[in-house]
Amino acid sequence: MRKKRERMQVFCRLRTPISFPSDRILKIILCLPKFSVDFWSVLECTGGDAKCTKRMESVSTELFTGNVTRKLDPKSRLAIPAGWRSVQGAELTILEASSDGFPILKCFTREAFAEKIANIRAQGEARCMAPGEIDRYIGFIAGRCFPAEVSSQGKLLIPKAQRENLKLTETATVVGRGPHFEIWEPENFKVANSPAAVADMDKIFNMIS
Repeated sequence: MRKKRERMQVFCRLRTPISFPSDRILKIILCLPKFSVDFWSVLECTGGDAKCTKRMESVSTELFTGNVTRKLDPKSRLAIPAGWRSVQGAELTILEASSDGFPILKCFTREAFAEKIANIRAQGEARCMAPGEIDRYIGFIAGRCFPAEVSSQGKLLIPKAQRENLKLTETATVVGRGPHFEIWEPENFKVANSPAAVADMDKIFNMIS
């Protein structure tokens, strides 16, 4: 076993400070799958009678909501919804991904992307994954990303390769997903996000019907 360190991180879902006995230093890792670190308190502990104080991760306050279908201009630029004005002029990290079998682009502000990577790392550690495995997965994600910038006119350039991959012709659908937004081929979005497609989930959460 590795030597116990004097400084430990404890990942748990407690909302109140806790203290450890003075005669030992404990390292507690709760391996609870399928919980995002956003819902966890990250506690840092030191030896002796030190109390574990709660440290909240910084979170992006930007929330993207709604969806709209827009025409791409002759330069393959897509107008971002006016309600998302705070993203105009911002540098983005765009991830080539898929949803329900359809290719999409996930668009993050730089801060939101860094936060996402930190969450992935914390989740991996909480699941007792080896550091190398976590780094490999994060590297895989980073390798599918490219930088972009929303112009002062609120337009985002869709590169030719990504436009062809999404099979975008004249239009694209921009979809708010809370901390990030996505770009879809319009017909694919209709299929994947119809009320029928989410009917089973809605029976649980009862947000639409």
